[in-house]
Amino acid sequence: MIILACAVEHSWRERRGDLEEEHYLGVTVVGSGGRTSVPKRVMELLDLRYSPRFRQKILWTVAGGEVVAKKGTPESSFRKSILSRGGKTAIPKHIREALKLKSTPEGLERVVWIRVGRDVIVRREPPDSRKRAQSSLLT
Repeated sequence: MIILACAVEHSWRERRGDLEEEHYLGVTVVGSGGRTSVPKRVMELLDLRYSPRFRQKILWTVAGGEVVAKKGTPESSFRKSILSRGGKTAIPKHIREALKLKSTPEGLERVVWIRVGRDVIVRREPPDSRKRAQSSLLT
């Protein structure tokens, strides 16, 4: 049974194209209300623009253990969030749970936006990665 699960996961990764390079798009802080700003490079890649007349939506899906962000359609769904002024959006609750994000008043949770092929992948930044980056800058 375990072998079958590993084979399914492996075939999904091959189908998605894991052999492609990952391109860093940005890191954003998740606020206490579960809101974050969308990096400009992600907005350009997904062709998102804020307009008071036409609401742009981001579709969040969990595929194979990773969160994929795509441009949504005008139809409303609980899996989508509306892009607001300044490029901010809410991260839906099911996505925060999948990423294991906690809403803290300090806003210490950060997410990393990465492009793999045509997909934009959103991952939780490990807490110790900032400490490692700061220590490497000091040395």
